[in-house]
Amino acid sequence: MTPRHPRRALALLAAPLLLATGLAGCGGSDDAESSAAIGGATVTGEVGVVPKVDWGKDFTASEDVESTTLVPGSGPEVTKDSDVMVQYWIGNGYTQEKAISTYGEKPEVLDLSSSEVPEALTKPLMGVKVGSRVAATVTADALFGDVGNAQLGISNHDPLLMVFDVLGPYEVGVPFSEEGTGFAPDLVLDDDGNPTAMRFKGRPAPTGKLQVDTLVNGGGEKVQAGDFVEVNYVGEVYAKPKPFDSSFDSQPLVASLAQGGVIQGWVKGLVGQTVGSRVWLAIPPSLGYGAQGNSDAKIKGTDTIYFVIDILGRAPQAAADDATEPSGSASPTE
Repeated sequence: MTPRHPRRALALLAAPLLLATGLAGCGGSDDAESSAAIGGATVTGEVGVVPKVDWGKDFTASEDVESTTLVPGSGPEVTKDSDVMVQYWIGNGYTQEKAISTYGEKPEVLDLSSSEVPEALTKPLMGVKVGSRVAATVTADALFGDVGNAQLGISNHDPLLMVFDVLGPYEVGVPFSEEGTGFAPDLVLDDDGNPTAMRFKGRPAPTGKLQVDTLVNGGGEKVQAGDFVEVNYVGEVYAKPKPFDSSFDSQPLVASLAQGGVIQGWVKGLVGQTVGSRVWLAIPPSLGYGAQGNSDAKIKGTDTIYFVIDILGRAPQAAADDATEPSGSASPTE
């Protein structure tokens, strides 16, 4: 079944491995690529692509975060209550080398309301719009504390350069309806209007084929095969009384629409949809968990499974950092 993840800060704050397990134009401006100087370094590139960095001769940073928007987005504005999906790159200005990056990996969802997230991460993102690329400078002690981060080769006063691509979330434009349409079951909603269960009485029986109904057409970019997507969802077996999984009571899921990332019913049903959409799926066993089913979720090999999904963001499968090396006056190599 699709995995669930607790709320967390960026992977760089979580030892020991410090790695997370582009949004080319998604909500961004027509000027998708830019070059700007910050702290003496120059950052070049477009949203969703590994940033190129020329460190210059005198890169500097202070404990007070300084930031600039390199590429302005046109999506929703990030607030202190946002769960923001980002790709990020952090470099050490002392060694003029990359310290950590998510490019080529799964994007991270950063809970800006969490007390575990330092201001050095939240401040550069506050008030920017989804689709933006933001660069910021800060010293390492403001991010990692007085001990720095030895695993990343960062001392406590090293100057850091951070680049964020803000990929989500978009909000779906209308509240849920309790009454299903077409093949969709009716929904049971909580006090906040989010779905907690499905009711199949009076609804058509499954057809044995994939059924897709787009309830809301979002205004973002089209989702493509292989993309990472940020979604909220609830899933339930046909005619069962309660869901086997839901993200509405925890945190949006980020997953790859590729083989091994999610079940094939999701890939076939979500590819071609746009960010900001709400989609119903009825998925037969052949495009779900097959004849073996999923015992952990109590899904049998003959069960049709239903999902209602809100598509909140997307990020293309970006090239890994090693394929696009940052450049600098010291010509560092990794």
